[in-house]
Amino acid sequence: QNLETDLHVMGTLVLDALVDGVRALEDKDVNRAIATIEKDDEIDNAYLKIDQDWIELMATEQLVATDLRLSTSILQTSLHLERLGDLAVYLGKTTQEIFDSPVPETVHSTVVEMGDLVIDMASSAMESLKNRDKNLALATAAKDNQVNRLYNTMLEEAPKIAGNEDLFNGLIRLVTCIRTLERGGDHAVDICELTHFLVSGEFKEF
Repeated sequence: QNLETDLHVMGTLVLDALVDGVRALEDKDVNRAIATIEKDDEIDNAYLKIDQDWIELMATEQLVATDLRLSTSILQTSLHLERLGDLAVYLGKTTQEIFDSPVPETVHSTVVEMGDLVIDMASSAMESLKNRDKNLALATAAKDNQVNRLYNTMLEEAPKIAGNEDLFNGLIRLVTCIRTLERGGDHAVDICELTHFLVSGEFKEF
């Protein structure tokens, strides 16, 4: 129970950071970007608490199979949440780098769209785990196709813009950000796979 509470706390922190990171990037809001970056220590502390509580649980309790699956799923989920927290930090740092630079609008808007998709996926993935909802996990994982589609579209479009010297710096920063967001979608999918494992006892790759 304590581990589940810890995970809920961490998940809330990460989702808040992701929202701030995406909105900061959308608005080129440096103050919000700084606030996003500063949340990382709290997220890291939440991750370490889950790790320590898991170690203590393993050392002091004789767990049945279902409890062992739950504790393992929580520990693995916390790792993916920590990576999503790092993504929020990256969004904040990207905002700091581009706030006073011109950026290609199509790429900028696509980054924001991808960011909103990742937020939605991360939130739904956590809900699926909390409610042991395999159907929600499967539906959430399917949204990664949209993230990948946007990612691939931008990889095709970026070279067409690269010749514009005024936009080049912003383009490079945003393309790197797109790659990071694509991985963020993968982390949400991994949490969905852990939901399936928790409920069924079988690992299934979505």
